[in-house]
Amino acid sequence: MSIKHHIKVALIGSRESLAHLGRWPMTCAGACPCISVTLFDPVTLMPSGDAPSSREKFNPAGFEVIVDLRRSSEAYTALPGIEPEKLASGAGAQLIETFLTTLPEICQDWEIQKGIIDSATDAIVTINEDHIIIGYNHGAEKILGFSREEALGQDLSIIIPPPYKQEHKGYVRRYLATREPHVIGKHVRLSAQRKNGQTFPMSISFSLAEIGGKRYFTGIIRDITESTDMEAKLRQSERLAAVGSTVSHIVHEIKNPLMVIGGFARQLARAPNLDDKARDKMVMITEEVKRLECLMAEMKDFSHPPTIQPKAEQIAEVIQEVIYLMEDNLKEQGIAISQEHPESLPLIKFDRQQIKQVLLNLLKNAAEAMPQGGQLTVATRVVEPYLEIDVTDTGEGIAPEALDHIFNPYYTTKAKGSQRCQF
Repeated sequence: MSIKHHIKVALIGSRESLAHLGRWPMTCAGACPCISVTLFDPVTLMPSGDAPSSREKFNPAGFEVIVDLRRSSEAYTALPGIEPEKLASGAGAQLIETFLTTLPEICQDWEIQKGIIDSATDAIVTINEDHIIIGYNHGAEKILGFSREEALGQDLSIIIPPPYKQEHKGYVRRYLATREPHVIGKHVRLSAQRKNGQTFPMSISFSLAEIGGKRYFTGIIRDITESTDMEAKLRQSERLAAVGSTVSHIVHEIKNPLMVIGGFARQLARAPNLDDKARDKMVMITEEVKRLECLMAEMKDFSHPPTIQPKAEQIAEVIQEVIYLMEDNLKEQGIAISQEHPESLPLIKFDRQQIKQVLLNLLKNAAEAMPQGGQLTVATRVVEPYLEIDVTDTGEGIAPEALDHIFNPYYTTKAKGSQRCQF
């Protein structure tokens, strides 16, 4: 609340008036900072009650308004030197007394309402009939980026993204002309614009107030960016679930004829009367069938992830088993493999087959990243409450543009696609 003018009021009242107004300075110091009231004893004309510490006798020059509520039965002291326009007595004084009696409650109610609005996390913005912002709370500052000083007095279009800036003015004019509400009293989803130009989804409810023959429109704005993102993820999950069901059906339908093709191809490859060219073709068919069978298995795992069966085991044993399986192939490719483990590792719960498959994939990918040979290292370390496994190689690394996609299912930069199976 900005204080444009401070008014000092001297109230010379009956003892009854002083009794029920005696705490006015304390109750209104924060609620009504634009008015200060000093109470004076009607007999001594000295400050009374919870008046300021000054005990100087009444001085008319120090006040803009002087209210004389003394009754004729009280000892009456003349008040010389008072400008007539400053003095209120009789019915006027009683009216001011009533006003001062009710003003603290009014001011405190206003402060409470103002505090509620300002402390709201949602943005609360009020405009007048000319589309000018006249109300703007702290929530609006945080959500929209404009400070109160920047927003008040500005056209509402500063928070409306194009191409709707002019359209909103038309909506206000149409309502003022027809009095037919379309969105007032409803919650709608629209877009708003922050000070930095960024647009974001919002949920807004509109209300209307008519004061003194003028209409004021208030919007309560909630930033729903997070909930919108969650809804999008939920829809994506639902689509993936539907895709998973379809994939499961396709895998089931393809699996049997694929097994037949692979079986016949292997039988024909062993036939004694085949020439070398035909035999090579049978081998190619067999290998491609194996690749498709692996792909079908991956698709099945993706649509129906296997049940995890954790068991307390020693991870070093699994690592050693995987290295044993890969060791000969790695040596043939000129790749040296080493291990780095602490002297003792705790037992941890994990699914042996799942971890084994993960390690096989990592070692295979590392080998493919070092076509000219290199060094591959598998290390473990305890980082409470976890155990970490590092697989590092001296290969060419991952291109920066691929880093954002490495956890996407079936994403690959390999010429032959996702090759997870060991042939």
